[in-house]
Amino acid sequence: MKGESADQVEYLIGYEGNAFAFTGSVEEDLLSITSVHPMREEAVSEFLARARADWPVVHGLIAQGQLIEMEYEGRKFYMRQLHERHAG
Repeated sequence: MKGESADQVEYLIGYEGNAFAFTGSVEEDLLSITSVHPMREEAVSEFLARARADWPVVHGLIAQGQLIEMEYEGRKFYMRQLHERHAG
């Protein structure tokens, strides 16, 4: 908001690791995590293994337009597809 300031800001430049929480719904958890920041392919693999799920879950979310796969600096990342809000 205009005119407000923060006392402390953290600049995240390092890799956050693969220790993502699992709450019981693979699809909802992946969408929740990836709405905040992209997940590396290996992080998604580890998450799926802990959740006792497999890649068809990810492919389904991509097919539904809820998740996107992208490449950055030679690595695959997965990120929630954020749809534009339309006024009116």
